[in-house]
Amino acid sequence: MDDQRLVKRLRNGDEDVLSEIIFKYNRYVSTVIANQLRDFSNTAVIEELAADVFFELWQNRGKLTSSHLKGWLGAVSRNKAKNYIRAQRLLTESLDERIGEDLEDFVQVSEEFLNLEKEEQARELRHALKKLKKHERETVIRYYFYNQTVTKISEETGTNIETVKSRLRRGRDSLKEILEKGGLAK
Repeated sequence: MDDQRLVKRLRNGDEDVLSEIIFKYNRYVSTVIANQLRDFSNTAVIEELAADVFFELWQNRGKLTSSHLKGWLGAVSRNKAKNYIRAQRLLTESLDERIGEDLEDFVQVSEEFLNLEKEEQARELRHALKKLKKHERETVIRYYFYNQTVTKISEETGTNIETVKSRLRRGRDSLKEILEKGGLAK
């Protein structure tokens, strides 16, 4: 059947003619698309774009004025392929740019989050330390925060070494219990 009759039937809304047009021009449309795509070419993309071409033909059947169906299909096929290439390039370029920007943002947000997390943990630890008995708190602070040895703590506080060890152990156990209740230690 010639293109003029196909277009006439198409304009009249004859759904069967679309199958005939696809059968007649699918290879042509796919070749035009494949030639445009070159490096971007794969079977799934070609088939998808060809389907888009025929869908557009159906959508625009009432506006179709040309009896040169093959020319219209070729032009739409080229445009669909070019638009696809443009979209892929934009996606790739902007993705590369965004990855760099997002990485900087991620690092900054991560640092802020870690700082907030550390501040929260420090606040919880201070709160837990305040709950210890005075001698245990002083021993724990001297040992863990000022890196004093048990001997040094004993000398500076005038306390027996065994007493310092005992306060350190009780302080650690109490801290662990307080922090576990607060959900910070396991």
